[in-house]
Amino acid sequence: MRALELSYLRAAVAPDLLDYAHLEVAAVSSLQGLTDGSGSFLGLRTYQGQPLVNNGVRAELSVDYPWTEGQTIRYSWRFGIAGDFKSDGPNNRWWLFGDWHDQPNPNRGETWNGFPAHSPSIGFGYGQINGQDYLALLYGTPNPTTVGLIPFSRAMWHTMVVDITWSRGASGRVTVYLDGSSKPVIQATGANMYNDYQHYLKLGTYREPNIAGDTWVYVRDVSIQRID
Repeated sequence: MRALELSYLRAAVAPDLLDYAHLEVAAVSSLQGLTDGSGSFLGLRTYQGQPLVNNGVRAELSVDYPWTEGQTIRYSWRFGIAGDFKSDGPNNRWWLFGDWHDQPNPNRGETWNGFPAHSPSIGFGYGQINGQDYLALLYGTPNPTTVGLIPFSRAMWHTMVVDITWSRGASGRVTVYLDGSSKPVIQATGANMYNDYQHYLKLGTYREPNIAGDTWVYVRDVSIQRID
C-alpha cells in the first residue's frame, strides 16, 4: 500500500519530503495522478455521501515536516480548480483547501487517544462571493479567526508561498505571497501553536458533509524548507 501511496505523492510532493508525506483519502477513485506541459500534479476528490476519512469528508495529502518552536518555515505549492468547479456559494459552509494541524507530542508519550480536538491554527478556507472565488486566511490559537480574503481565478495554476514563524506567543507570524509577488497579499501575527510540537501541513479538500457536488482540487510542487 505504501508503494501505491508514494506513486501518487510523487506527482505533487518534492522528493525530500516523501518520508514525511501521506494521503488521507476514501479510495483510489479520489485520486488522479496527472501531467501537463509543466510536469506532474495530483488531483484530490471529495463528494457528498463519500465514505468518511478520519471522521470527515476529505481528500488530502499531509506533510509532517519537522521543526521546533521559534523557527520560520517556508511552505510553497501550486493549486488549481477547474472552470466548472461547484462552489457552495452563497451558503459558503466551511471548506478547507489547506491547513496546519496540531498533533500529540510523542516525546512525552502522547498519542491521539484522548488528544483534544482543535480547529486548524492556520488554514485557507474556500468560498465564493458574487461569482468570485476566494481563499480566506484563518489564523490564531486558541480561537482561529478569518483575517482576510485572497481572490483567485479558476482554470489556472496559482502559486502559494507561506512563511510561518511558529510560536505559542506573540512572536508567531504568517506571511502569504501569491503568484510570485514580492509583496505579501496578507499577514497575521500572534500565537499559532496549540502545543509545543510541530503542526503538520494538509493540502487538498476537506469540507462540511452537507455540501453537494463532486469536486476536484489539484495540487503540485509542494516544497518546505526552514528559512530562519
